[in-house]
Formats: sequence, C-alpha cells, structure tokens
Amino acid sequence: MASDEQRHPDARVEAWWWWGAATDLSAGVVVGFELRGNRYDYWAGLLRVDEPYLYIEELDGGDLRSGLEIKPAQMWADHVCDVPFRQWSLGNEAHGVLLDDPQEAWRRAYGTLVPVTFDVEWYGASDAVSRLDGLPTGGDGYRQIGEVDVQIELTSGVLAFTGPAERVHVWGVPYMPSSFAMPVAPSGMRAPYRRSDGVLVDQVLTDRWWANVVGRAGGIGGPGGLAR
Repeated sequence: MASDEQRHPDARVEAWWWWGAATDLSAGVVVGFELRGNRYDYWAGLLRVDEPYLYIEELDGGDLRSGLEIKPAQMWADHVCDVPFRQWSLGNEAHGVLLDDPQEAWRRAYGTLVPVTFDVEWYGASDAVSRLDGLPTGGDGYRQIGEVDVQIELTSGVLAFTGPAERVHVWGVPYMPSSFAMPVAPSGMRAPYRRSDGVLVDQVLTDRWWANVVGRAGGIGGPGGLAR
C-alpha cells in the first residue's frame, strides 16, 4: 500500500536504507535513517575509487522535524517520498569526515572535516518485494530495486553519477542486514557504519552493494550483506 511508504507512528522502531552506485561502479552512495520515537540515527556515506571514505553521522539525535526531516546543529537532512514506490528525494547539508581507513567509522570517526551536500533522487525500477530474510517476529517491510541520480557538492566541485540502486524499509524491529555471502572488497570500496547501540554494520560495493552486521563495538567479528 502507498501508506506503507510513510512513517508508522505506532512502530517502536523504523528504518529506511538507500544504496546507489555509478554504472561503472567507480562511486557509490548510501543513506540510512532509523527512528525510535522522537530519537533517530542518521548516517550517509560516499565511496570513490582511490579516494577516502566520506562519512556523515548523527547518532541518537533528537532534532526531528515534520515528516522525515532532521535539523541538528550545523546540519540538515530530509527524506521525501515524491511518488510511493517510484521516487524518493534525499538531501543533506553537513560536514562529513574523510577517512583513509573506513573502519575508523566503527571507532571515533576521526578524519579530515569537509563540507558536503548530497542531492539524491531514487527511482524504483521494479515492484517492491515484501520478503526480507532473517527479519524477526514483529517486523515488517520490503526491499526494492531501483536507480539513482546523484549530485554531491564537494569542495573540489560537483560529483554526479547515475546507476543501479536498492533500498529497504523496515518497521517494528531494528533492521540488521544479513546475507549469505559477504564479498571481500578493497578497503576503498567499504562504507562501515556504527549504530548508536554499538552494533557495527559493514557495507561493501563490488558488483552491487552488500551490507552485514559484523559485531558490536569492542568486539568485531561475526557472520556476514544486503538482505535478500
């Protein structure tokens, strides 16, 4: 139903994840947003071949505005469903950090501070699928294949690309991505993310995006990609 695209106010937790890549896989973008009542986790990342991982996070934030808009100090981000199951507009204006070691995102995310603006248009290319492997009892949601049109403003200029994409929307339980075959990838094509509860998620761009929970802060290790 079209209403499933919007927020489910009765859900104790709800999450939206969007992944996109350039057609030639030279760059990738990820945006994630999890709501827990009026608190939220927000994260976004940019991957480029032979460039540091650009990482943005606002964990356990409390500056939720109307819809899915947030406005913490010195940052703004929004997530707008333009046409249910067909188009989303994602944007942010923030300072991110450039991480030579992507795994630093699992620790203190120390790196070079840089201004950045994301403008991502996400388009559905097929119907949403209401099967998410490993989703616990009490959870509901779907995944969808699509395409992205990305423009990211950096100090060096505007990076623009289009290409394949995927997204997931889950409510009722936290979304903990998992698949059966997490590929090995060069460190420059990884986009790790740390949840506010200490859960560590690895995201890898190879032939497509993969994502997987790998452990908790203080003890990395565990089974391993993008839920199928």
